[in-house]
Amino acid sequence: MQTLNAHFDGRFIVLDEPARLKPNDKVMVIAPDANDDGLADGCARLSESAFQKIWDNPLDADYDRL
Repeated sequence: MQTLNAHFDGRFIVLDEPARLKPNDKVMVIAPDANDDGLADGCARLSESAFQKIWDNPLDADYDRL
């Protein structure tokens, strides 16, 4: 899976960067509601457990004291 930047031009969703997609490949588009400022916070909360597994290890303990 890959994350791609894109924008909506008023009619279509247009990728802002090249992508290795074939015709008719399925994609998932996640867009915030017009008045939803919490998307970034929600994504950050969802990734906390993954980051904790990566960062909570003895090799990174030196950074705990910064």
